Parts: sequence; C-alpha cells; structure tokens
Amino acid sequence: MATGQMPGTEIKQPFPAGPPNRLARTYCRVAGHTGDWMYPDARCVRVRRCKRCGDVTSKQEHTWSAFGYVATSRCEQERRCQWCGAIESRVLHRWGPWLYVGSYDARQFHICGRCGAGERTRYGGLSGW
Repeated sequence: MATGQMPGTEIKQPFPAGPPNRLARTYCRVAGHTGDWMYPDARCVRVRRCKRCGDVTSKQEHTWSAFGYVATSRCEQERRCQWCGAIESRVLHRWGPWLYVGSYDARQFHICGRCGAGERTRYGGLSGW
C-alpha cells in the first residue's frame, strides 16, 4: 500500500512488474503504450520506454524557425531547428501571370518576379520553342 492511502484501496497494476509478457504486449497494441517521453541528448529525438511492455519508441520533432530567403535575387529558402541546428530547404518562386507564347499557339509561360526563372506548358508533339 502506498503512503497516504486508506487501507483496502490499493491501486492494482494491470500487469506484473518485471520482464514483459505476451499479455502486456497485446494490451499495448490495443490501448497504446504508456510512459513519459524524454530527450536523452541535445538532438531532437524523443524516446519513451513503455511502462507495461518495455517497448522503446522514438520520435524526431524539430522546433523550426520560419523559412527565409537565402539571397535577395534567389528563390531558395532555408529554416533551422532552434535546438539541434538541422537545416531544411525549399524553393519558392513568385510566379507572374500565365501568358501565351503567340496568337496561334496554345503554349503558355510565366516568369518568377524574384529570380527570373521561367516555366512553360508543354505543347503536344512539339519539342522546345
């Protein structure tokens, strides 16, 4: 009996302490694992050991800053994890409106207002411009 508890009100554990058994593993598959998440080191990996079955689970969770452009005339963006310094990057263009190549042609193009890159639609059967 735990200290401060009234006699006869013991809290029973659903499974005995000690090495995991088949019943504990089955229960965890149905109800989910239990236990506290911990950060064992400076990386952004959380680890939890289940109190019932002993299974170890890990998750990677970064705390990202906002994306920012790398240079003024480029469309590459980066963001960093505030804890471990990991870097994630992407390209985000500022496309202008779609324009037609010519009066008789169905192809279209648009240009990025930030870096000047162009993108075209494909025209069936013809290659290039």
